[in-house]
Amino acid sequence: MKIKQIIRFNRIFFIANLSVFIALIGFFAFVGPRLFNTGGTIEASRIVLMGESGVPNIILQGDDENTLMTFNDAAGNVRLQLQGGVFPALIMKNEEREIVGTFFPLKDGGAAVGLGDREGNMATFIRGGSSPMMNFYHQSSEPNIAMGIAGELPHFVMVPTGGQEGMLIHGSSPTTLLFIDEYGKIPVSLSRYGLQQQGDIKKEVEDIE
Repeated sequence: MKIKQIIRFNRIFFIANLSVFIALIGFFAFVGPRLFNTGGTIEASRIVLMGESGVPNIILQGDDENTLMTFNDAAGNVRLQLQGGVFPALIMKNEEREIVGTFFPLKDGGAAVGLGDREGNMATFIRGGSSPMMNFYHQSSEPNIAMGIAGELPHFVMVPTGGQEGMLIHGSSPTTLLFIDEYGKIPVSLSRYGLQQQGDIKKEVEDIE
């Protein structure tokens, strides 16, 4: 490269750097006060962080009632969502945008966790609060296994998918095992006092419900 070309290149490079410098000064002079207050806090109603491909990776937005923060995958689909406001929650989604996990508060002051299967159907539900319980589902809208404490009474219920037959164990005194037939009735119960027939069981079940 000749001397004239070097001088010309340096002049162009200097002008380009000067233009960028002036643009940055103008940006912070006019836009900066809108983004930063005197305490150095960023103020904006919506913040978007873009990935290398130009797809939003993180979006933070909110108003006076709700706050929402989403984490997206490379295709821009929401995979993790954090929300505040009157109903704070954490929500996870799979590749098909189905909800596979949630964490949210309960009205009695406790919290609950819901875990779904690949299709987004409920698989496990755990709740705290005044009536803690844990339910398991297998392609069913009703729990196949349920355990918890209701009305200060610990209990365990197992019902097969697609049928009414099952069993129930409750922790009242005495602790009792109840067998449920295909009609939803309880023909036999078992406790430390031995076997009981259907006529003596009805009141026990009503007390649990």
